[in-house]
Amino acid sequence: MKRITLLSLFVVLALALSSCSLHLGLGKLIGLGGSSTTAGKSGKHVKATHTPPSPPSSSSASGSQTPAPASSGTVTITSSGFQPTLLTVKAGTTVTWTNNDTAAESVTSDTASLFDSGSLAAGATYQFAFSQAGTFTYHSTTNPALKGTVVVTP
Repeated sequence: MKRITLLSLFVVLALALSSCSLHLGLGKLIGLGGSSTTAGKSGKHVKATHTPPSPPSSSSASGSQTPAPASSGTVTITSSGFQPTLLTVKAGTTVTWTNNDTAAESVTSDTASLFDSGSLAAGATYQFAFSQAGTFTYHSTTNPALKGTVVVTP
């Protein structure tokens, strides 16, 4: 009983404090295959970048913008949600989210911590390159009602 408790404590602590590579190693150890992605199951990592906010301009003062076409790889964040809420792109596309809300928002993957922008101030952008085909749902941690999906085709 004591051994199981110590093992459980170790696994929980390791997952909480681990780097991605350690997490993948623990996943292999406990039989999860070592993949941190749900789509593709290849275990490849995709690098995300964060662009600091740019100074506000007079043209971006209005929060009511037309949603970006689905093929452009851009998403606008407003108080009413992600626009478009469903974005379809080809593998290899970098998607850019721009926070046009007056409040800070975030872009966070629903599964496997695939991407997380952290807090995005008004006017800030976040980019993520989708290298694998699949369906990736996400939300804002600051406003859980904001939800979106990126469908990546081969």
